[in-house]
Amino acid sequence: MLKDRIKKLRKANKMSQEEFAEKLFVSRSLVAKWELGQRYPSAELIRDIAKLFDVPYEKLIKDDYEALESGDELESCIPGDISEPDSDRNGDSDDETVAALADRLTDFLRSLSRDDRTLFLRRYYFYDPVKKIAAARSISEDEVRVRLADVRAKLLSFLEKEGNSDEKE
Repeated sequence: MLKDRIKKLRKANKMSQEEFAEKLFVSRSLVAKWELGQRYPSAELIRDIAKLFDVPYEKLIKDDYEALESGDELESCIPGDISEPDSDRNGDSDDETVAALADRLTDFLRSLSRDDRTLFLRRYYFYDPVKKIAAARSISEDEVRVRLADVRAKLLSFLEKEGNSDEKE
C-alpha cells in the first residue's frame, strides 16, 4: 500500500517526517497521517514524492489505483473552498473545515436512496472498482458509472447549496 511505500522510502533515505514534510511543503502531521493510512496524498503530491525519491509514479500507486481514481472522481464534485483545508501545505489541518465537510457529507448520504448510498459508499469509501460494484448489484458497468455521475452531481449541488445557506447565517 502507498502508506507503507512512503514510509519505507522516507526511512531508506534517512529522512525524518519533518524533513520529508519540508521538502514537500506540507506539515509533519499530514505526513504522519499518510503513513498511518488516515489521509491519502493528492495525485500531485504523489508525483512530487515519486520525483523526490526517483521512483516511477506507477510503482508508488500500484495497489492503490482504485483509491486514486475514485478520489479524482469525488474531488470534482466538492467545491474548491471546502475540498482541502488551506493549511494542508502550510501547517496542521483545519479541523473545523474537515468536521463541517464530514457533517455535510453525512447529511447528503442520509438524503440518498439506499441503493445510491450503497453505490456511493462502495466506490468512494471502500474504493471498489466499478466492475466489482456492477457484478455485486447485477447491473452493467455503464449503469454504475451513470448512477455515480448522477450522485456526484447531486453532491456538488447539495454542497454548493449548503455553503450558500451557511454564508447567509
